Amino acid sequence: MKILVPYGQKIVDRIQQIIGDKAEVVPSERTADKMLQQGKDATVVAAGRVPGEYIRKAESLKMIQAFGAGVDKIDMDAIRERCDVLVCNCHLNSQEVAEYAIMLLLALTKRIIRSDRLLRRGDWKMAWGSDIPNIEIRKKTCLLVGLGHIGSHIAQRLRAFNVHLVAATRTGTGSTSSVDELVSIAEAEDYIRQADFIILSLPLTSESRGMVDQTFLSYMKKSAFIINVSRAPIINQDALFEKLERGDIAGAALDVWWDYPAEWGSAGQLPSERHPFHKLDNVVLSPHRAAYSENVMEEQIRFVARNILRFIQGEEPLNQVDIENEY
Repeated sequence: MKILVPYGQKIVDRIQQIIGDKAEVVPSERTADKMLQQGKDATVVAAGRVPGEYIRKAESLKMIQAFGAGVDKIDMDAIRERCDVLVCNCHLNSQEVAEYAIMLLLALTKRIIRSDRLLRRGDWKMAWGSDIPNIEIRKKTCLLVGLGHIGSHIAQRLRAFNVHLVAATRTGTGSTSSVDELVSIAEAEDYIRQADFIILSLPLTSESRGMVDQTFLSYMKKSAFIINVSRAPIINQDALFEKLERGDIAGAALDVWWDYPAEWGSAGQLPSERHPFHKLDNVVLSPHRAAYSENVMEEQIRFVARNILRFIQGEEPLNQVDIENEY
């Protein structure tokens, strides 16, 4: 059996070490052509980005195992056409993303980034007594859009801040143990209007793409903040930039973007090719690192390898994705 891993040799070697002699683990570049060249006969692909061309032509393919929770870069139309390919994800980074979301909320409301920039220049205008005070989190209302693994961990941590927590999910169902109210996204208008903070932690699907549009943003209070640790295309970037630039909402913290450099981790590209978010003082920018902590990569590799091993040994793999709902 062959396992295709379109990542670096270090990850390939680590997965091979865990899999042992149960299968051959091979690397490739991440384009469809290279993946087909190296692994057209692969039974399993370990990747969060799998093109439709590869899925349609790799006839031996039976399982795709993502390293993270998001599967929006796996061509679900091709998966539906095949009807015989299992897709699994991994939620080991959910606690780290939750911690990061809280940090972004604090960075926004406590004006940390702006204060730091000014003080480095010797400017103390943000000191105690200025006309730009911190925003209190306690006794405010936070709307969590999405209450999966990440949303639930965010809710648990926000409890310590004495916040009124409302969660909105696709169906209006979910665990209510960590929130005060639970509604469906379709019925969330009143809660969007009431929220002081909105945190997006839902998967990107055909249903959620563009959900935070001009209408959604128009419901938000002028004093409200929005934080996105899910996927950028859930928000209409034109509408968001307009609202932020005009001061129609108080601010945003964004860890996910509409544009990325061709080479991950390289320099020279701003996070949006269409709008200068980087020039707005009411935006906290983060380079898609919420899920990246000191131990998470090794933990993800171990989970991915062991879940593939379950599949090889005829056991039921964990974290199977609902193909119709795309998460």
